[in-house]
Amino acid sequence: MASHPCGAFLFWGIDMLQAKEVIAFPQATVASFRDKAFRSRTVVFPDGDTAMVEKSLVTVSDPGHVTFLDRHADFERVDGSA
Repeated sequence: MASHPCGAFLFWGIDMLQAKEVIAFPQATVASFRDKAFRSRTVVFPDGDTAMVEKSLVTVSDPGHVTFLDRHADFERVDGSA
């Protein structure tokens, strides 16, 4: 197995001429939060991205957004999410 400059790994079978490239992506963090203050609203993150709260729930996958909601008093993480 060899590393590729873009972060991919090269795997070779028995015949070196049949090399296959497999791209390994980092696993996304997905977390759900309950909004304790509103049943619906738009959350605007510091980077300008937005997420919709619907039925008091919002799900985000960007690590910065997860951190933002973890630190915000109006939101609590839903059991079972990352």
